[in-house]
Amino acid sequence: MTPGTTLEEIVFGSHKFRDSLEAARLLMVRSEFVRVEWDSDAPTIDWGFALLYASAITSAQSERAQSAVLRIATACMLSSDAEAAHKTAAAALLERTGNHMAVELAEARDRLTDDAWQHLPAALRMEVVRSRIDHSVRLSDGRVLPVNPFQGRFWEAVETNDWLSVSAPTSAGKSRIIREHFLEVTRQAGPFTLIYLVPTRALIEEVSRDLRREVPPDVGVFTMPWDPDLADSSRTVLVLTQERLHLLLERFPSLGVDLLFVDEAQSLAGDARGVLLQHAIEHTIRRSPGARVLFASPLSSNPELLLENAPPERRSDSFVSETVTVNQNLIWVENIKRKPQRRAISLVSDGNSHRVGELVLAQRATSVPLRVALVAYALAGNTPGNVIYVNRPSDAEKVAKAVFEQLPPPGEADTEINDLRDLIKTAVHSKYLLADVLERRVAFHYGNMPLVVRTEIERLFGEGKIHYLVCTSTLLEGVNLPCRTIFMRNPQKGSGKPLRESDFWNLAGRAGRWGKEFEGNVVCIDTDDEELWPNLPRARKRSPITRAVNAGLDDASALLAFVRSVDQVHDDSTAESLFAYLFSRYLAGEPLQSLLAPIPLDSERSEISSAIERASTDLRVPAEIVTRHTGIAPVSMERLLESFRKSGKTPTDLELPLPEEPDARERFQEALVRIGTTMTNVFGKPRTGEDRRKWQLANLIVNWMNGIPLARLIDQRLASSKATTPATAIRDVMRDIESIARFHAPKYLACYADLLEVYSSELGLEPTARPDYAMMLELGVARTSEVVLMSLGLSRTATVALSEFIGVDDWSRSEALEWLSAQNLDGLGVPVLLHREIRDVLADATRRAATTWKTEY
Repeated sequence: MTPGTTLEEIVFGSHKFRDSLEAARLLMVRSEFVRVEWDSDAPTIDWGFALLYASAITSAQSERAQSAVLRIATACMLSSDAEAAHKTAAAALLERTGNHMAVELAEARDRLTDDAWQHLPAALRMEVVRSRIDHSVRLSDGRVLPVNPFQGRFWEAVETNDWLSVSAPTSAGKSRIIREHFLEVTRQAGPFTLIYLVPTRALIEEVSRDLRREVPPDVGVFTMPWDPDLADSSRTVLVLTQERLHLLLERFPSLGVDLLFVDEAQSLAGDARGVLLQHAIEHTIRRSPGARVLFASPLSSNPELLLENAPPERRSDSFVSETVTVNQNLIWVENIKRKPQRRAISLVSDGNSHRVGELVLAQRATSVPLRVALVAYALAGNTPGNVIYVNRPSDAEKVAKAVFEQLPPPGEADTEINDLRDLIKTAVHSKYLLADVLERRVAFHYGNMPLVVRTEIERLFGEGKIHYLVCTSTLLEGVNLPCRTIFMRNPQKGSGKPLRESDFWNLAGRAGRWGKEFEGNVVCIDTDDEELWPNLPRARKRSPITRAVNAGLDDASALLAFVRSVDQVHDDSTAESLFAYLFSRYLAGEPLQSLLAPIPLDSERSEISSAIERASTDLRVPAEIVTRHTGIAPVSMERLLESFRKSGKTPTDLELPLPEEPDARERFQEALVRIGTTMTNVFGKPRTGEDRRKWQLANLIVNWMNGIPLARLIDQRLASSKATTPATAIRDVMRDIESIARFHAPKYLACYADLLEVYSSELGLEPTARPDYAMMLELGVARTSEVVLMSLGLSRTATVALSEFIGVDDWSRSEALEWLSAQNLDGLGVPVLLHREIRDVLADATRRAATTWKTEY
């Protein structure tokens, strides 16, 4: 060993060890994909040598070293050539690196005898015991929690810091250890408010459901700022998106926060929602400067960036973890000239690809959906755990149908899949393709689908009952949907936008479930076409976190374009959100110089500064309304308010109606037209004559708030547009619900109602009570009783199915639970899957009540 040479460098400098590592990789791939025609015989490995060299680098913290140890150990445990002593030694290596779950998986699959490590020599047995102690944390309730190196380091850091930002691979167990930390905090005495911030509504339900099962019975877990019991809770956990956090802070101006956790913190880069996320975080911190703040992100290179706003007196730290819990195989599938039914298979390692075999397709691939389906089926067959990533919902449906055609009919029906098919036909539409493809254990999954359907798809996929799941970019937004193999071709995020490397590796991280699989596979199709793969992945890389606010100031061209055309009506753009963010900070007293410092040119800083100051001078809208509706430029609010003044109408003539009023559609259409001429084009650009799009959206908005089931909304769309196919109508309605009814409409109609109140006060009129349109639109219900049911954890689908039988309009949680428990769900005609959802809510309430009784008596 020369001076300065590390043991890791010596190990990886060995040609024999590198060859053993590649052989282990190939052995694992060969065992995974048995239909490939391999170019050579299976390699042999000197397991004694490979394990010895791997043991020398178990203490190395680099991703390269940890991945190599894991690959050698798992390949050894799965190999038919390895001796029992070799497998026991492999288990000891995994124990040494804290990967206890891989050992337990090998035992569960009879690849390793139970407690095989006890057959090791005494010194090694003691080492395993010491490692298990080192890789565990003791909880306040006396339990010992096994952890991996990342989780152990997180636990130590979170106990000694007020602000913490961590980055680790997708499969490192971030969600699990953070949930355990939340639960540990809830076991402490006294009042507290904890916020768990997630990027999507789907994650709200997943995280809150898990927490409700385990928090102490006196802790309330809430998911919406409108929950009637929230104001009375002293021990509170809130699981929210940034939109709901913003509404919460406005609704409860005195609310203090003790702990704020930002999951998927890379979402700060996400355009207008990224700006809102930063605004919500900063608002929370200004209100609660003593709050502890945690950030978690996958594969980011600079997690310390998120600590820049930490108060100087607060202890802060960040770290990047290289913990590898599951290996991944990167595979390229490429065309073979003049052989349309064959594909070349290449294995990629250390940035280099080498061909290992050929794949025979069942037929020629005459279309892109068929090509993806044929490759996926040829590799995976009729086995579970396969995700196919596509770019659009329509692509998801086409590929799912193509996969369906490859699979044989099921030998016997599955009751749970049939229950899901029945729910889809009832709650979505009888002609929804999803119900058809499920018959052969295929499903598709995208963000606009009803939550109850997506949740059940995820559950059945996780249990192996659905074999193929075709997904869009919702998989990038933190949805906990790990798989065995993920297939991709021309991956994009947004129309015509190739997937960035950071997004690709975040997506690839879903392949391989810690404790469920020994490895994951990432299959890239048609990698020989450069136009499809401008960012062809070769080796996993970390990428820097960026903020939408910083990006918009570093390159201020879009912001300048907005400032120069501020008198025009725009789409709901990132530039407008950024201008509104800067204006709100200016109103809060922060000097413009510090806000605009990232803009490189003095002239551009001056131009934007002047626009903000001019908007402040001209402002007639109350400042609290401007800050309440962040994301909308103050000049847009001024235009709408001025249109009220010039309308010649009274506030009563202009006010938004309740959704059940007979003229609700006409009045909401009038409001959308007025908003379209003064604030935004997102509801359709103004046209002469009748505006059919705004009428269509007004009709949807009213029916959505009235709790009309999705199936009826789709039928209405089909009836109003004879040229629309059922598949298109289903997708369009679900898209409009998600984008318009639940996002843009609450944003702009709530602002409309607030500005109308300003107009009313200008006329000397007393303000009148008005409904919460943001609540009704986001939840899709209008009655207080329905809101209470949803606050218990019921989906809108279940709530709507029950709503027509509810005879009261205002009740407490306990009264709602009592009513639920008394219902004959079969007699009410509620679909079977919704029975389970309702039973789960009742079971959770019963468990909490029983735990409370035991505690008190």
